[in-house]
Amino acid sequence: MSKNLSFFFDYADGEFDGESFNGPSLMATLDCLTAATAAGKDTWEGYSAWNVAIHVAYYKYYFVRAIRGQDAAGEFPYTKDKHGFGDPPEVTAEAWAEMRAYLRKIHRAVMEALVELGPERFSETMPRWDMPYGKAVAWLLNHDAYHAAQIRNMGVPGLREKRSV
Repeated sequence: MSKNLSFFFDYADGEFDGESFNGPSLMATLDCLTAATAAGKDTWEGYSAWNVAIHVAYYKYYFVRAIRGQDAAGEFPYTKDKHGFGDPPEVTAEAWAEMRAYLRKIHRAVMEALVELGPERFSETMPRWDMPYGKAVAWLLNHDAYHAAQIRNMGVPGLREKRSV
């Protein structure tokens, strides 16, 4: 892998579960939530941090399959809508821990798949997205940072209180 590409992949790893440039990483944000708090939809946006976690996991899963083949990542373990958002199967500490463990597992898988893809294929069209892999990869590398900030700012109890005007 080229040194320049490695820089971007390191950035994505940091935004996911390490030193984030933009505040707490996605996993640092999710790890501080209880299952009940993560599942709560009493937010300014009307959905939960858990919904967002399923969405983020789905797109990592989608990329693994797009790069390695449809059988590469098994079945997606969560029910979801066409945009990848879904509700938790049950709201328990165990189910929440499993969600976060799956996120870490699928993140490792997608980062390995991106290395396998290599920049020489970035101009090829990504299946079903009708855009070059390079553009889709650029989107994916920023996806965790976007959703970490979204979760921190959508009114999840304990993360940030609504500003008084």
